[in-house]
Amino acid sequence: MTAISPALARRVNAGSGENAYKCYQCKRCSVGCPVAEFADLHPAQIMRAVQLGDVERAAKSRFIWLCTGCETCTTRCPQGIDIATIMDELRKVARERGIVHANAPFEHILKLNLDSMKRWGRLYEVELLALDKITRPSSFMDDVPMGIKMFLKGKISPLPTIGDARQMWRMAKTAKRIDESRTLKDMPIQGDDRSSVRPGGAS
Repeated sequence: MTAISPALARRVNAGSGENAYKCYQCKRCSVGCPVAEFADLHPAQIMRAVQLGDVERAAKSRFIWLCTGCETCTTRCPQGIDIATIMDELRKVARERGIVHANAPFEHILKLNLDSMKRWGRLYEVELLALDKITRPSSFMDDVPMGIKMFLKGKISPLPTIGDARQMWRMAKTAKRIDESRTLKDMPIQGDDRSSVRPGGAS
C-alpha cells in the first residue's frame, strides 16, 4: 500500500493551480461524467488518489486518457475545483514518469494534434485520422461512413487549410518554456513536505 503523502497534490497544484484537498468526495463529478462507466476509476476516486499521494493509482489510471475534457465535473463541483485541469496535469505526470496506461485511449492523438498544428498552422483532420489509423488498423472502417457523409456535406476537405504555422511554432515553444520553468519534472512525487498544499483547503 502506498504511504500517504501530499507530494502528488503539491505537484498537481504547482502545474494546474488546483488544490485537490478541497474535494470532500461528494461524487457529483462522477455522477455526471459521461465516460466514468467505461473506465477503471471515476473522477472522485482519482481525486482521492491525488489526496493520498497514490501516483500509481491516479496517473496510471485509464480514466485520465478516456476523459474528454467536457468539464461536466468542473461545472458540477460545489467546491469550484477545475477537475478537468487536474486530469490534464495527471496526463503530464504519467508521461514524465513513464507510467502511461498500456490501454490509454488516444494517448498519441495529443501529440498528433500538436504536430499537425505546427505543420499546417491548424488541424488537418484527414491527415490526423490517417496517422491515427496507422497505429490502429483494425479500426479503419469505424469512421469511414461518417467521413464520407462529412465530405459530401463539405464539412471536411481532403486538402489542408494553411494557417499561421509560424505562430503555432512560437506558441508551442513558449508553452514548453513555461512548463520547463516550473521545473515540474524535477519536483519530487514522493516526500512529506506539507508546506505548499495542505488538507483542509489551505494552500
